[in-house]
Amino acid sequence: MANLPIHWIMARAYCAATEEEDRVVRALDTVCPAGENRRDVLEGQYGNPIVHLMRRIEDSKDIVHAWEIWEDAGLIDSIRPQVDSRTDEEGILHFRIDKQRAFEGTFALAKDEDSIDIQVKIKAYPAREEAIRRVVHDLVAEAA
Repeated sequence: MANLPIHWIMARAYCAATEEEDRVVRALDTVCPAGENRRDVLEGQYGNPIVHLMRRIEDSKDIVHAWEIWEDAGLIDSIRPQVDSRTDEEGILHFRIDKQRAFEGTFALAKDEDSIDIQVKIKAYPAREEAIRRVVHDLVAEAA
């Protein structure tokens, strides 16, 4: 697969005090196997620690690799019908992957809040809504 019209991919997950951080990292590795990592420790409403894990991919080869993983797993097929509602005015395609399933090595769109949030920044010139919609439709159609 050639270069994709994607600037970057961001994957984010939260690790609650009741979860093992290494398991959440492993789920993140499954979903987004490359990129720059960031870890922030936050405090919950009642003082409980929450770890915010982020991974950002900017390298075009790594972007293609992540996209191919999602394609092979059927995620792109799953988001195709809602691609318009999943793409915002800034050209970011949003979807969430089930964190527990990712830990087990499989992929499914999340049905609850225990998820890995994926943001895909689409390249479109000019960066207007019509161009963004056209590019994102072409991108997900290629997976068909």
